Amino acid sequence: KSSDGKVFEITENEGSISELIRDATEGNEDEATEIEISRVNSECLEKVVNFMKHYAVEKMKEVPTPLGGSTFNEVIDQKWYQDFVADDNVDGDMVFDMLTAANFMGIKPLLDLTCLKVTFQLTGKNAEEIRQILKLPELTPEEEAKAREDHKWIFEDT
Repeated sequence: KSSDGKVFEITENEGSISELIRDATEGNEDEATEIEISRVNSECLEKVVNFMKHYAVEKMKEVPTPLGGSTFNEVIDQKWYQDFVADDNVDGDMVFDMLTAANFMGIKPLLDLTCLKVTFQLTGKNAEEIRQILKLPELTPEEEAKAREDHKWIFEDT
């Protein structure tokens, strides 16, 4: 059940990818269990449920380290998963919402997928573009000077 009250149904197998759902249903194998997922709205939870249902049918390959590709689609070569987080299907806010939901619900493959998507969204961007994408507040001149002093490596030219 989402934060705004919408109920989604999944099977035990589909839900088993989530640590939160596994923990909440432990010992209730024979009966339906309603789990309130208070930190996730219905729009996001619907996408998370779609991910869990698909994952039960076609597991996502693990994200390799090192990545083994210079684009998202080179690293994630399964079409459904590429499309799931494609810019045409989800906006930047939804990617972050799914990332947060995956972290909260303990869904490692979805967390990996959304983190990888964000990684490629930020690759090659300058500090101002990253600040806008991540919706970070602008630093005051004093805060920026302190950041430059405390974290010199971030501001080094490569």
